[in-house]
Amino acid sequence: MITDKAEILGELKAILSKHSKNLKVTKDTKKVYELYGTKKVVVGKKEVEGIYFASAVIQGGFTGFYFFPVYTHPHEFSDIPAELKKCLKGKSCFHIKKLDAELLKQIKELVKKGASIYKKAGWI
Repeated sequence: MITDKAEILGELKAILSKHSKNLKVTKDTKKVYELYGTKKVVVGKKEVEGIYFASAVIQGGFTGFYFFPVYTHPHEFSDIPAELKKCLKGKSCFHIKKLDAELLKQIKELVKKGASIYKKAGWI
């Protein structure tokens, strides 16, 4: 069980970086790791230069895992496992205070699914 915020950030960064070949790292510091798409896309009625994908951020009492595919494609993520869903605060922010093997596995699957959805949509 990992409880150190910096270690949790490191684990989240490792998961996200596996998908970084189709994404652009926009921040990579001791406290923040952030990924955006590299293609110009239209979301709603707005055109953006690279859509936000995800980030991991050390916060006060937790490490925040911000995962935009949950927001843009909520119907695709209605089956989030209970352990991971407990960490979901708001629409797309997960507050990670403790990271065990099961939660890590669920996050890996979530990110893989999100990357696949964005790829299929032509966003990354």
